[in-house]
Amino acid sequence: MPTYDYRCASCNTEIEEMCLIAEREEPTKIPCEACGGKMEQVISAPYFGYDNIHTRHSTKNKEPGWFKDKMTDMKKNMPGNTL
Repeated sequence: MPTYDYRCASCNTEIEEMCLIAEREEPTKIPCEACGGKMEQVISAPYFGYDNIHTRHSTKNKEPGWFKDKMTDMKKNMPGNTL
């Protein structure tokens, strides 16, 4: 579910809400909890968790050499396997 940021037009109080895309305007209909002012949606950059993204060039989480050797050995000794 996407996260949206909202800011009060009067007192600049910011909140963050998780809501469906179709319901992203709902928090703008509710007055600010701090002063009762009008809440407006703030355009912000999306957040991405880059720590779990791996490419073929990544060195993180590469299989150890012994594992690769073991798999090669298993493929040679067990013809017809689907490893």
